[in-house]
Amino acid sequence: MAYNAPLVVVIGVLPIMLAVGNGVGTPMAFLAAGLIVAAFAVPFTRMAGVFPNPGAFYVYITAGLGRAIGLGSGFLALVGYLSVNIGSYAFGGVVFQSMVRDTFHGPDVDWWLWGALLWAAATLLGYLKIDLSAKVLTVFLFLELAVIVVYDGSVMFKQGASGLSAAPFSPSHWFDGSFAVGLLYGLGMYGGFEVAALFRDEVRHPARTVPRATFALIAVAMVLYGGTAWLYISSLGVDKAVSIAGADPSGSILGSIETFGGHVLFDLATVMVTTSTFAVILAAHNISARYIFNLSADGILPRRLSGVHAKHGSPHMASLATSGIGLAVLAVTVLSGSDVVTFFTVSLGLASFTGVTAISLANLAIALYLRKHHKDEFSIWSTVLMPVLAGIGLAVELVLTIQNFPHLVNTSTGVATLLLAALIAVFAAGVVMALVYRRTRPEVYSKIGRQ
Repeated sequence: MAYNAPLVVVIGVLPIMLAVGNGVGTPMAFLAAGLIVAAFAVPFTRMAGVFPNPGAFYVYITAGLGRAIGLGSGFLALVGYLSVNIGSYAFGGVVFQSMVRDTFHGPDVDWWLWGALLWAAATLLGYLKIDLSAKVLTVFLFLELAVIVVYDGSVMFKQGASGLSAAPFSPSHWFDGSFAVGLLYGLGMYGGFEVAALFRDEVRHPARTVPRATFALIAVAMVLYGGTAWLYISSLGVDKAVSIAGADPSGSILGSIETFGGHVLFDLATVMVTTSTFAVILAAHNISARYIFNLSADGILPRRLSGVHAKHGSPHMASLATSGIGLAVLAVTVLSGSDVVTFFTVSLGLASFTGVTAISLANLAIALYLRKHHKDEFSIWSTVLMPVLAGIGLAVELVLTIQNFPHLVNTSTGVATLLLAALIAVFAAGVVMALVYRRTRPEVYSKIGRQ
């Protein structure tokens, strides 16, 4: 849930969805996306129960679709998580700069210095035992959820701008504007449910914890985002909401928070956006480190990266490698003078494509594996019906992602095509590497996907 960054979604994404997505029907985009993810979560959690190996999508895709596609998917997923991690350093540096300069009237320091501070904090916590990161994330998550709940309660209590309207849930508004773009953003806001399975080796009772955490995330996100979107629209007025959000996305939501929650809540929201972004950074750092650890343990990456700290029990070498990659990319971004907003947007666009591709492949792989090896243990509901429903939704999402990729990365069609080609090349590199290892290093090939 911390990786999901609720407050960043509310302040940074909701207004954009309202302006360029399906407008007043935005709450339904969240609900539709949640139902697609929930359908996938049924077979996903069944797989987590019968396939105890760590590695989540990387492992499950390998088990169902073979080692070549599994390794390609593992590379693709790692690029996606690293993109979120590194892109969030840039976004975090900007919001940290704004908080210190504008809210606390402190010194005006370059964003990259604050980004470096966030990097140092994530590096330290990522090196230590996961319990410490979990506690830090829990505190930040509780505080940002509290801000959202107080805002929602205030809008509801004051009945919005002119009464609470049911119009956002009316079928006549579901397809306002671009439902495709709204669904794209909506599905992207459920990222992170893979994490529970990825950390199964560091959980006391994974067979019980993984399903609970997965469905809890989906349920909370559906209610929180769908409900907040409805109340945000009501706070602006149904007839004016789209135009106001389009004219000033962040200003419209922050203005609504101050109008209905007061200046104190406004200041808290401004501060908590920074901590929420750090929560994304820390969560994405730990996830990326686990992917590097798993690929190293399989012999794909240098074996040294699969080292486990004797005291902290953390994949400390993989964590340091993750930090090194982040620092290198951040340094190139700063030294090249790249626009920080563009860099962040591109990072999220890359993560969107890798995420929907990995989930689509995992959905197919899990269904095939369960039907082949565990068809007597689970009903057709879990192994056929839910995967088919999820597959239809995910296929639509993948097509929409490709069609709207220039919009997602906010670049020209030419640059977007090059970025998309680079991601496909990453996947292809994994496939080719696996096929080469099958002939030249069968002992490594046999271990791909933590098999």
